[in-house]
Amino acid sequence: MTLSAFVLALCLVPLAASADPVQGQSPPAPANPIGTAVLGFKERVAAYVKVHNEAEAKVPKLKETNDPAKVQSHAAALADMIRKLRPDAKEGDVFGEAFRAVLAREVRRDFLGRSAADRKALMEELPPKVKVGVNMKYPTDKPLATFPARLLQKLPELPPELEYRIVDRHIVLRDVTANVIADVARNVVPTTSS
Repeated sequence: MTLSAFVLALCLVPLAASADPVQGQSPPAPANPIGTAVLGFKERVAAYVKVHNEAEAKVPKLKETNDPAKVQSHAAALADMIRKLRPDAKEGDVFGEAFRAVLAREVRRDFLGRSAADRKALMEELPPKVKVGVNMKYPTDKPLATFPARLLQKLPELPPELEYRIVDRHIVLRDVTANVIADVARNVVPTTSS
């Protein structure tokens, strides 16, 4: 073997050995699917809040008032602007399919951990058979039922612009200021007999 062939062989050995640096190492652990779902949900919530803030910037500011008509008028204008900024919004845009599954599991666990009387009382407080959909106005003729505190502690915290609400068997994300439904997770609340 000539010197140049030997030097070339020495130069090629490290290249061949380093061509697959992962060889001999264990593959990386798969991502936590629940953590990934929650992270995706938080990112979509942040994107919605950007739309909310953009809408607020385009609507005349509400001066401090105790006049319910002015407050409702401002909320309606903000809701209209949000609808204009997300005209193609559809169910699942904020919740996402993966997080919807996590949400359904947490709601089911919470519900099954309650006594039959507690489940019945919770369901009686909820507005029944109300039509809800993305970009719809949250019904003002129905009371805002208290969201179960124990369940709320298990869900990702929301920014002040949004809140969770239970309507019939659905969980909605309600825009607090605009009183518009940002998203709906349908049929995630068990029936009282479940």
